[in-house]
Amino acid sequence: MGYIFEAEIESIIHAVRVKTIGVEDDVFLKKILAANIHPAIKAYFKAEVEKSLSQERGLEYRSKKFPYSLAEVKSLEEQIDLLLVQNYHFSLQEFESLLDESVHFQFNYLCRPQWTLLNFIVGDQRRVACSTIEKRLKYCIDYTYFPELIRRFIDDHGLAEVTYEEFKSLIEKIDYEVVAQHSSFELAQITRALFDFVESGKMVPQVEFEQQTLPINAAIVFFDDKHLTDIRMRLEFERDHNRVIQITADRLADIIEIVRVGNEDATARPIDLPIGIPDDIQQASQEAPGQSTSDFIDNETSQEREAGMAAQTTENSGALQEPSIIFGEDDEKFLTSTPSVKRKEILDLLSEKEHRLIAKKLFFNDEPAFQGAITEISLLRTWDSVAQYLEMLFRANEVDPFSKVAVLFTDKLFAHYHSFPADR
Repeated sequence: MGYIFEAEIESIIHAVRVKTIGVEDDVFLKKILAANIHPAIKAYFKAEVEKSLSQERGLEYRSKKFPYSLAEVKSLEEQIDLLLVQNYHFSLQEFESLLDESVHFQFNYLCRPQWTLLNFIVGDQRRVACSTIEKRLKYCIDYTYFPELIRRFIDDHGLAEVTYEEFKSLIEKIDYEVVAQHSSFELAQITRALFDFVESGKMVPQVEFEQQTLPINAAIVFFDDKHLTDIRMRLEFERDHNRVIQITADRLADIIEIVRVGNEDATARPIDLPIGIPDDIQQASQEAPGQSTSDFIDNETSQEREAGMAAQTTENSGALQEPSIIFGEDDEKFLTSTPSVKRKEILDLLSEKEHRLIAKKLFFNDEPAFQGAITEISLLRTWDSVAQYLEMLFRANEVDPFSKVAVLFTDKLFAHYHSFPADR
């Protein structure tokens, strides 16, 4: 049975349309980027325009007599390109087409990041150039640990291209580590990006203190993508037997904890932090690449779901199956981190008063949203990545980055990330 999310997708499309082009016949990219819409949609539009400009630049004739490689010339060209991108003109038809494409893509990425990354970046190719990977990662701004770790892996190994098997194993390994090293509460908070995307389609603002909800089918697809069969099956039970249609992040966290500990009375709390995370992992044998699909989530067939389940060792297994590893010891060290410990360290930077102030001013008293942001930040390894995340966060929440509380939060994180080695 396929999962249909057309209602949520159409709501998001409608909200973006109202806040950007409205009843006009055209719109400039700079208006889209300035609008109060989800940052992922902005990123998609901008990446598409940059791709179009790059293709146009590639068709230009350039005489070798002119010094285009001069630093001053390149700097001026970059400024010109920035102006050209910002002032790109969309016709109504082009805007509508790209809007539909962007919302479907981002819903896919947020629901099943492994599947989307593999099919979007590699597809049916046997290998892909790293320059292509870099360009396509610009479309993916949520789950920031994916693009950061992929980029770092490529840079550290000086790769020019990556094979299908290498890329598949890399993203599986990244997701495996994220799941294995996070508590149930933290794992539920990672889905905040998906919650926020669905929320962006609601024209009526969320009532203060009211928790956001997510279609339970979206949560099922999310954990299916991570090969967490036991959690997926429990969510399907909640849907089919308890008639649960929507789910909150807190309830999702409790369900994950119930599955993990095998106790129906279990609850997940922020203080449930894993202790003694191992520094290395057993080497596993290489696995043949899985079969890729080309349809979007809303058109997913039962055959595709069965193919995805076949990649697991046992259908009813409650254990998290470690993906095949095809890298060496340096890669193991690179991919292994302690995000849960770092999450606690970040929270410890703030006094109780500062915690309340930041949650109130930057997250509008939405404590789960604040906790979700801390979890995302804990997955980032460098200050540059944190700074980019904060820029996106402030823009999405319509927060002045130079406000007193925003500067306080930024300064705390800046000091913390500059007190440790970058590869920590």
